[in-house]
Amino acid sequence: MDINLAFGWLLVKAFIILFVVMDPPGNIPVFIALTKGMRKEERRTELNHAVIVATVLLLLFAFLGKIVLNVLGISIDSFMIAGGILLLLISFDLLRGEHKYGVTEESGAGVGAVPMGTPMLAGPGAITAVMVIIQSSGAFVVLFSIFSAIIAARLVLGQSDRLYSMMGKVGTEVLSRVIGIIVAAIAIQFIGTGIIGMF
Repeated sequence: MDINLAFGWLLVKAFIILFVVMDPPGNIPVFIALTKGMRKEERRTELNHAVIVATVLLLLFAFLGKIVLNVLGISIDSFMIAGGILLLLISFDLLRGEHKYGVTEESGAGVGAVPMGTPMLAGPGAITAVMVIIQSSGAFVVLFSIFSAIIAARLVLGQSDRLYSMMGKVGTEVLSRVIGIIVAAIAIQFIGTGIIGMF
């Protein structure tokens, strides 16, 4: 196989791995549920925050992750359990119809950094993926995979505005409850995988 073709396939494969792990299409309904009631500009701002936070975290863990985790004595499995617990709390929030993670006038905190930036986009799976990619394929490949996957995620999640306008208030209320169950299942899977990995 031609070396350029092989390298191109390596880049494509790294992008696909990270994009699938981040799962932007699967996060569209979560983003809609978490941002219901926000204006279009607010949802766009939260999405931009999520993309920035996810990019910074993935870059940090790609180049410093192994060192940081070793210094702190934290395993990827422990990180996965912690991320799962956070997602479980978020799922309870969605199931009760509360929105503690939405924008508030008092704090101005939103869903962009947590939970969308992390752990939904830059979660334990994505962090593990970039750490594996840089060790197996090098810095250029991991940089390509991070930025290409983030750009693709931004484009995909950017369509949530259109879906939100189509579904309306009642539709997003119903979807919020359904997504709460799905997020709870994802959280349990994260926790279970982490526990199995530890023992």
